[in-house]
Amino acid sequence: MSDLISFVNQSAGAASNAANSRTSLASDFDTFLTLLTAQLQNQDPLEPTDATEFTNQLVQFSGVEQQIETNSALENLLASNNSATGAAMANYLGQQVEINSQGGGFHGEDVNWRYSISSEASSATITVKDAKGQIVYSQPAETDAGTHEFVWDGTLNDGTKAAQDQVYYTSVTATNADEESISTTTRLLTRVTGVDLSHDSPAITTSAGIFSYSDILRVTQS
Repeated sequence: MSDLISFVNQSAGAASNAANSRTSLASDFDTFLTLLTAQLQNQDPLEPTDATEFTNQLVQFSGVEQQIETNSALENLLASNNSATGAAMANYLGQQVEINSQGGGFHGEDVNWRYSISSEASSATITVKDAKGQIVYSQPAETDAGTHEFVWDGTLNDGTKAAQDQVYYTSVTATNADEESISTTTRLLTRVTGVDLSHDSPAITTSAGIFSYSDILRVTQS
């Protein structure tokens, strides 16, 4: 399960890396040709230089050049695909979505999570942790098997409000009558407010943070 995403705009970096690779290859090839010319000019006519090694190096340069061109073509194809995906994502604007994330940003508004319990429990607890892993809030959870929702308004265990513009993570622990652990899952519920194509992969912006398009599990009813 992925956490709240911190995107790094790597698309421009990838293009820059490809350009740098071409420049480096050209420089290395020029150096190779210079050394080859000097060695051929100064070789012993009675014991000419074996051309096998030079041929092998030329083949290697050619292979590297082809790989760089292939990578560049794949980058262009990926950019085109991301644009098409971004256009399709426009249909998500204003929709409530279920995100494959336990983390959500608190900005003064309620943060909603959906959790599932695999079988009926005798006891269950919801906990909210800060980015340092410290428990800041907890309460009893539903014990019936199935899916439930949890809305957190930022209240902490001591009655104060949580710091805003921070990421908080929720989880559910549940046990049966024999005090055996029961499997649970937790997902974030949030509303899509925008589409972001400035990263390597398409992303959605929400009131709870920025998430990858691939983290959307489903569009849900309010």
